[in-house]
Amino acid sequence: MTPRACIGGLIVALLLIGCADTPVNESARLANQDSPQAVRIKAQLLEAPELAGAAIDVDMRNDRVILEGFVETEEQRERAEAIAREQGSGSEIENKITVK
Repeated sequence: MTPRACIGGLIVALLLIGCADTPVNESARLANQDSPQAVRIKAQLLEAPELAGAAIDVDMRNDRVILEGFVETEEQRERAEAIAREQGSGSEIENKITVK
């Protein structure tokens, strides 16, 4: 085997290894974000002027709303949770939003 073939094989192997850490359940995670309730909450978060520029993800797991992302102030974090409670139809809210 030539050195060039060895290097080519090594590159292919590294590319395959790099792709191996992609979560298997990525489509399940996206489905949780696309549930009607998660979409409704996300829309309200995007419309809230006090949360402009905030990067907040909304996931649904069982009967629980999970907020994750980043905001600038504790007030924004609390406001995002309040919006989720208003739209959450009695679901438990887990606020994992980080204040930068």
